[in-house]
Parts: sequence; C-alpha cells; structure tokens
Amino acid sequence: ADANAMGCVYIAGGTCQAAFDKAIKMEIITREVCLSATHDISITSIGGKRFIVLEHAPHPSWHLVMGREPKAVRIFKETMCTLNGMRCYCAGRNGISACVDEALGDLAQLVAARATARTFVTELLYGRPTGRFLKKHAHLRFMDAHVPEVQSLLRKWHGRSVLHSILTCGRLYTDLVSHDPALERWYGELGDKFVT
Repeated sequence: ADANAMGCVYIAGGTCQAAFDKAIKMEIITREVCLSATHDISITSIGGKRFIVLEHAPHPSWHLVMGREPKAVRIFKETMCTLNGMRCYCAGRNGISACVDEALGDLAQLVAARATARTFVTELLYGRPTGRFLKKHAHLRFMDAHVPEVQSLLRKWHGRSVLHSILTCGRLYTDLVSHDPALERWYGELGDKFVT
C-alpha cells in the first residue's frame, strides 16, 4: 500500500459528527481544505496523516430505523455512492466532483439541486445564504427544498413568521406539501397563537 495514500472516513450520524467537530475544535484534527461543499467532503489531518472525510451524512442504519422509507433509502444510496466517488478520487483516477458525480450517476443532479436549495433555506432561517445549518437544524439538509412547490410553501410560512416552528416540529419538513392543508387549517383557527 502507498504510504502517502489518503484513507476515506465516513462520519456516520450525529454522535460521530459531534465528536469529530469537538476534535477539530480541540485542534486534535485539522480540516485542511474543503474539496466539495456540495457533498461536505474535505481533506483533514491528524498527527501528520491526511485523510479525506465525508461529513454530515446519516448513520448507515438510519434507513433501516426509518422502516426503509423510500427517501431514507435514497439518501443511504447517495451516501454510499459518494463514498465510492471518494475512493475513486483517492485512487487518483479523477477530480473529486467528477468521481462523485460518476458514482452518483442519475442521482448527481438531485444531490446538486438539494445542495443549492440549502442556501435558499439558510437564507430564510438565518438571513445568510451559507447552505450550512446549525447543528440543531442539521436534519434539514435532506429536505426537498429544491422542489418549486416546497420553496413556495417555505416562502409562505416564512412570511407568516412560523417557518421555524414548522421545520423543527417532528417530521413535517419531510413532506410539507401533504402537511400544508392541515397547517393552513390550524393557522386559520389559531392565528398569532399558531405554534406547531
């Protein structure tokens, strides 16, 4: 094996991400360069050893815990394809974007659209189009904010000053379109007292 080759690390789920973030804050691990903001891939190092890391991905058992819900299964597939793309990059076969997009295949456009939509959502929530969510909102990374109908609903509820409540209440964010009629009904009855 090549002593200079980088290993691939998958930060799997919230607990592992919290430990990784703490190690960076404590300067045990150094994040050297972001290779792909779209996919949350960076090069990091510890004790002089460099490795490529995929952050903010769900735990590999998450799709099972979710009862193999189609969206959870798709996100699991995206994560595994992204890891395969990282392996391609580490083998020196291509640049990170080309490797990951090739590994994602038909899912590449969806992943890119969702990443772009994250800037839209962070603008609404925080007033800054960073595309990076606060830790308590990390679950919103996978919402379908790239869908025009969902964006319209996000704007509507933001205008009524209740978007934050809706996005942080259980799993409403996973299907705003189907929950909107019930949210409208409750908002109509409660008005300013509306809290999810």
